[in-house]
Amino acid sequence: MSSTPTPVTLVGATGLTGSASLRSILLSSHPFNLTVLTRRPLSDSITPTPSNQSTTLSTKIHEDLSSVPKDVASKIAEKGGVYISALGTTRAKAGGTAEQEKIDLVLNRDLAKKAKDDGAETMILVSTGGANHTSSFFYMRIKGQLEEDVKAMGFKNVIILRPGALLGERTESRSGEWFVQTPFRLLRKVGLSFNLSTQAEDVGACIAELAANIPEEKVLTLYDDKISYYAKKYRESNPSSST
Repeated sequence: MSSTPTPVTLVGATGLTGSASLRSILLSSHPFNLTVLTRRPLSDSITPTPSNQSTTLSTKIHEDLSSVPKDVASKIAEKGGVYISALGTTRAKAGGTAEQEKIDLVLNRDLAKKAKDDGAETMILVSTGGANHTSSFFYMRIKGQLEEDVKAMGFKNVIILRPGALLGERTESRSGEWFVQTPFRLLRKVGLSFNLSTQAEDVGACIAELAANIPEEKVLTLYDDKISYYAKKYRESNPSSST
């Protein structure tokens, strides 16, 4: 195991998959120099004491994340590092599809471009199952377009996670989400949700595992089954993570 901390930048750390990723990275036995870009302070519930004494956590608070890509004097990623985006919103929270696109596509794209320009070599993107830039469905289209944009940026490695319905407890409630999650929870109990849903903790554990052990593939797209596979590998290496 490497004793040199891996530089990682994470955006979207207060969301469902982002907070799971943050927790898994901090509880990893692999050392990380973790920088979190956020609009508000991180809560203690998602920032456990790092398992590796060499792991560090720094938080950069920006009330307006859209200003970050324009700040040429400030770097968001280290040379040779990993940039992770779990940033996303909903149409209702954003105030319409146009505003959602500004965050899910435009801001995500601009931040990824800045991370690449700052020297990041690996991009890990949380997308969604069914993402397709030619889709007639708005959400699938913008997620798919972001994937295409990121793949064209010249990262040494691009890892795209395409989970199905995400299961887990958010730090903020979303209207109606309980009705969506409940059927998938029942299906998982009887083993019938293959590639339809995944636990947010699995996404976080998968990301921590991949950030510590970058695959050789230039572009790697993972669905629920492979997300669970890498999450299992993470837990085998980090039995005390309890995720």
